[in-house]
Amino acid sequence: MKKIPVSEIFYSVQGEGKYCGTPSVFVRVGGCNLKCPGFGDKGCDSYYAVDKNYQKEWVLMNIEEIKKEILKYLDKKPHLVITGGEPTLFHKELYPLVEWFENQITIETNATIDIDFEKYPKYKDVVFAMSVKLSNSGEEYNKRVKKEVIKSYAKNAKKSFFKFVIDRDLKNEIEEITKNIDIPIYCMPLGATKEELEKNAPFVFEFCLKNGYCYSDRIHIRLFGKKKGV
Repeated sequence: MKKIPVSEIFYSVQGEGKYCGTPSVFVRVGGCNLKCPGFGDKGCDSYYAVDKNYQKEWVLMNIEEIKKEILKYLDKKPHLVITGGEPTLFHKELYPLVEWFENQITIETNATIDIDFEKYPKYKDVVFAMSVKLSNSGEEYNKRVKKEVIKSYAKNAKKSFFKFVIDRDLKNEIEEITKNIDIPIYCMPLGATKEELEKNAPFVFEFCLKNGYCYSDRIHIRLFGKKKGV
């Protein structure tokens, strides 16, 4: 069985999106197919799961080893959040974990990697938190927006939602990406630190009210900043 690079596994509260505030076990894989230079020098608030300079800190684990870690927290009846990095890079390897876990699963993804939902049908029960990157990420459009992948996720995994990172008025981009896709749209402020988050939050709050989007805060950053394992 092929092993998966794991940056960290921890128990915490979901800090953003549809299930914000829910006790959850997080499995954070290492590696991503985007760089997002527009989000600062590190390109990601979970830079240690993206930057290959941190690979020595990742642990190669098989599914049984990952299950063993999750079992430590099952008495709390948590959700499972598979995040990264970009976890869909390993969707074939992670599938036995998705089949095994009995409570709600969220996969946090940039929605650029296609999944065969007929071959891997249990993914239809997963909530894909589609954090499709906008122009403020600094990525080229053709790398960050894969419309057929987005449509497939929304069609097959019907509890999924969009989760956009905002620091300015990007309504036109959001409308172009979400056109004819009827799933919730969450927007959250750009910010890898509490100070940056608080700077952008008031604008995003008003932006959501004006456009009928759901506002998502980022509890973990507000409380702990860049600290790992929260």
